[in-house]
Amino acid sequence: MRNRPEAGFTLIELIVVIVLIGVIATVVAQNIYAPVRSFLDLSRRAALQDTAEGALRRMTREVRLALPNSVRLRDGSATMLDTCDTTTASGNICALELVRTLEGGRYRMALDAGTSSYCADDTLDFSVNTDCFQVLGQLQDVPAPATLGNQQADCGTKVCMVIYNTGQPGANVYDKDNIAAVETASADAITFNNADVPTFAFPWESPEQRFQLIDTPVSFVCDPTGGGLLLRYSNYNISTAQSTTPGGLQAELADNVASCSFRYEQGASSRSGLVSIAITLTRDNESIHLLEQIHVFNLP
Repeated sequence: MRNRPEAGFTLIELIVVIVLIGVIATVVAQNIYAPVRSFLDLSRRAALQDTAEGALRRMTREVRLALPNSVRLRDGSATMLDTCDTTTASGNICALELVRTLEGGRYRMALDAGTSSYCADDTLDFSVNTDCFQVLGQLQDVPAPATLGNQQADCGTKVCMVIYNTGQPGANVYDKDNIAAVETASADAITFNNADVPTFAFPWESPEQRFQLIDTPVSFVCDPTGGGLLLRYSNYNISTAQSTTPGGLQAELADNVASCSFRYEQGASSRSGLVSIAITLTRDNESIHLLEQIHVFNLP
């Protein structure tokens, strides 16, 4: 009986199969690679956009809460600017600072004909450094007792009161010309106390009898060369000189920051101020650029 030859693939058949598999793999890869790459690129762009939009939303909310005439800019050389662009700024760093308001209202200027149930005479006395006055109307958000201080040095970490901040010498919150610690507060009345400043008195009365309650300065610092970060600083003391590293609490708003541009156009009696913020984020050759413009109420 003759032995049957063993079945198997010839070398030519094996080569043909390998070539066919290679052709099929190439066709499949070409059809899959483009959609996958597009998906990854879209994911990166979406992540960059979400980060940039989140940072701008946070900055927008706080700029809208800025104390009138408290927005200021600087670059790495401590130069006071109307525009700061990290691509040309000294040290490639830009900072935008403001003092954030919590609440505001109007104070009583004339004596009440009736019996006072709030303070000694209800009016705000501009000749003293400690007084109590009646709020016309009522405060909607009364500061909690734990947030109140008792001296001017507390301002920056405690609730304080500002009257007629024009930003000019003699009426500048950063020089503490027109700022007082809030000692007690209710919906109807406020007691301020700056007994630690013997010569203190509010220098200017507000034509509209306005006052603002503030809690802390806030700085937004863009440093593309120092890790590509956009940082937020808060809960630090008010200072005449603006800093790009003011201390206090630090939070990261955005990473992968390639550049920032801050611009501040001061307002006039007929219009509000305007803050323009532009940021560019870059990651893995993907780049996104967003611009936000915010009106700032500057009537003190």
